[in-house]
Amino acid sequence: MREANAFVVTGLAIAVGLLFGSLLIIVTTPELQHAWAGFFSHPWATIRLNAIVIWGAIELLFTGGVFDPRAVWAAIQHPTNANWTTAVSPISSSLTYATPLILAGLGLAVGFRTNLFNIGGQGQLIGGAILATYVGFTVNAPPVALVSLEILAGMVGGLIIASVAGILKAFTGAHEVIVTMMMNYVMYSFLGYLVFLNGFKKPGESNGVSQSIVLAGQLPKLLGFLNGSLQVNLGFVIALVAVAIVSWLMNHSTLGFELQLVGANPEAARTAGVSARRIIILAMCISGALVGLAGMVQVSGIEVSLTSAPPGATIGFDAIVVALLGRNRPMGVLAAALLFGILDAGGHQVQIYSATNIDYSISLVIQAVIVFCVATPALIVALFRLKTPATAKDALASRGWTR
Repeated sequence: MREANAFVVTGLAIAVGLLFGSLLIIVTTPELQHAWAGFFSHPWATIRLNAIVIWGAIELLFTGGVFDPRAVWAAIQHPTNANWTTAVSPISSSLTYATPLILAGLGLAVGFRTNLFNIGGQGQLIGGAILATYVGFTVNAPPVALVSLEILAGMVGGLIIASVAGILKAFTGAHEVIVTMMMNYVMYSFLGYLVFLNGFKKPGESNGVSQSIVLAGQLPKLLGFLNGSLQVNLGFVIALVAVAIVSWLMNHSTLGFELQLVGANPEAARTAGVSARRIIILAMCISGALVGLAGMVQVSGIEVSLTSAPPGATIGFDAIVVALLGRNRPMGVLAAALLFGILDAGGHQVQIYSATNIDYSISLVIQAVIVFCVATPALIVALFRLKTPATAKDALASRGWTR
């Protein structure tokens, strides 16, 4: 535990994030500020009140994002649908938020591992969502066939948007950061235009809403047999399959080796007979396809229709942080997305149920601090005086997103 390996650094980063969040609760909660004003008169009462409030917030963060042991025990003792719905509702909310983050984070991680800074996740997500939605309300097919077509359409939509940056990078040297960032704005504008276009917009609707995906094209809810309000759906299973496929691709396939070789040293790749242009285009296409799949999962599993606002709000940008926190590794991305899902679901519960009305933004601060600490592992190593084994020095050095 004293060695500065990735597991220890990440665990300590989470602890630092929670500590920073606790301090923020203290300085932003009026009740605690008032208690500290009388600290010298009632020191132990002040400390006790702070401990109660902070522990209550952390408890709500866990019970609101993972499970409440009391609710689970009640469901075991009295196994009714209502009790089990209450017991699994927190983890359902967390998995629902994490699902598109897993897919989008995987896509961006593939780009980062190839030394391509794909910042256009939001635009690629919109592209995938648009094509998936169009297929979802125009194609008349059985559920399995229709969902399969939507998956393909979502991947094609994201792939097309990302391929623009890949082709320009490969043949003109245009920097992918600029191109992908500009494509975000293009897709924002295109989505805003499309939801008011006859044939795509909902008939009789003037507020910019697309037609809805038909019931056969909506992803089935995994816990729908308990209660329809539990939103976790087949998209989570799709995301797990994608993690397994990307893990195999990057670690056990020739293409994965070529992707990482070009990312590490393009000149060495050319010497070995690997076409850097081909790999750059392929990497961006794979990256965009996975992010587009995230858009399909979000719109067909949760939102059902599109508006002028991007589906899933800021998932395309949040996925950058997820890929970074997961160190661009498939299993790391999965863990990071689940952590973000728990913090999101738990943060809402803290705001709703905390006695002192702790704001949801505290959970966002915790996320930011965790990411900062993981992105600068040397800080954690120095702060906790960890031993750095010779084999881990390179891995722990801050060497950019692709390492």
